[in-house]
Amino acid sequence: MKTCLVIGNGPSLASVPNKFLAKFPTFGSNRIYLKFVPEVYACVNPLVTRQYRIEIDEMKCEKYIDITTADLISGSFKIRDLHRPEFSTVPGFYGAGYTVTSVLLQIAYWYGYKRIGLIGVDHRYTFDGKPNQELTAGAVDPNHFDSSYFSNVQWNAPDLKKSELAYRLAKRAFEEKGGEVINLSPESALDVFKRGDWRKW
Repeated sequence: MKTCLVIGNGPSLASVPNKFLAKFPTFGSNRIYLKFVPEVYACVNPLVTRQYRIEIDEMKCEKYIDITTADLISGSFKIRDLHRPEFSTVPGFYGAGYTVTSVLLQIAYWYGYKRIGLIGVDHRYTFDGKPNQELTAGAVDPNHFDSSYFSNVQWNAPDLKKSELAYRLAKRAFEEKGGEVINLSPESALDVFKRGDWRKW
């Protein structure tokens, strides 16, 4: 079965060797390049694209950027938000799902992958504020694999409940095609997908 990794940016990713990630085709997002440059990259939050556009632009990989800021990233593919809960099987259109990881799952689906190893999706955050609220990060980021990931910049607080809905839509879409998504991070609080352990993959 055609297999790839969809990489989240949670703290647990710090303990995953890059040589493991390099064994598979990879899909990553936002500031994943601080650890590893994936083969396919996505950024759909204009706040992230604008603040890190130089670094994103310098990466050597295929890039999918929301149409609102795609012109900031040379050679990127423009993708459009459907603004509704949906797992889009149509390339170029995505259901945001309140997490860029759900967008990566949709892109991996467009590429024809049926078996997805989900790695680094811890599904837990520490923050003061409401879901989706724009916040100012402190000097040390406790929510990502690198403490400087979001450091003294603006970021949007996660919405875990709504992102779980997006993950359930993804699970159904892959299973309908005879595929599966496997959560490979033992530390993850996400219970939507079948569990696995990257050390045994």
